[in-house]
Amino acid sequence: MANTLTRAKDQSVESPSDKVISKVKELINSGVLKPGDRLPAERKLALDLGFGRTQVREALHKLEFYGIIKTLPQSGSVINGLDINTLDGLISDVLNLQNYDFFSLVETRLVLEVNAIRLCAERRTEEDLEKLEKVHESYVKHYDTPDRIRLDFAFHRAIAEASHNPVFKAMLLIVIPDIMTIYQRDRICAPNEVVVDEHKLMLDAIKNRDGEMAAQIMAQHLKGVVDFAKQKMKEGN
Repeated sequence: MANTLTRAKDQSVESPSDKVISKVKELINSGVLKPGDRLPAERKLALDLGFGRTQVREALHKLEFYGIIKTLPQSGSVINGLDINTLDGLISDVLNLQNYDFFSLVETRLVLEVNAIRLCAERRTEEDLEKLEKVHESYVKHYDTPDRIRLDFAFHRAIAEASHNPVFKAMLLIVIPDIMTIYQRDRICAPNEVVVDEHKLMLDAIKNRDGEMAAQIMAQHLKGVVDFAKQKMKEGN
């Protein structure tokens, strides 16, 4: 077991959002950012740190979920008023997420997404449906291009948002980017028309407010990657 954990850590890939978090950690430890300070706007932060706005946004979601920053009305994101050592420990915990084994990440995603889509079907608004349809159309147009991974993530994120449970959304924003990094590294997410069909079936179930059907389709949709993760775990990868 120890050897398996060691291999998992050795093979971990630091995601772009974690690189952003590492930069924020450096700024806090060096005193450039202090507890209670307001972070620069997302666009300026991306420019200052040399990352895209998507990576910065994902990093901020992680930091907010763990209470390292908080968003105040009309004030933007603010470093929580904790002591430096506590902040340093919390950020280290967030960064250590990348050392979780692939199966644990995928299993967590399965539990979250099956329940998120069930709530989405029950709670979605007409505005939610419009957004889901638009994201689905974008995925259909680009499913055989390198953009498919980003657009796949956007579709699943839109489902989580339409569940109207902000915790589901926040937790998915933590685990999915790291899973997507592994997808890209191992070239798991190849162009596949079955994915397009399953997205359409999920969208239909959401339109019909059929939560149980939506949950069943989501479970089937993620079965392939769950099986792949189980196999990697058996192989000790």
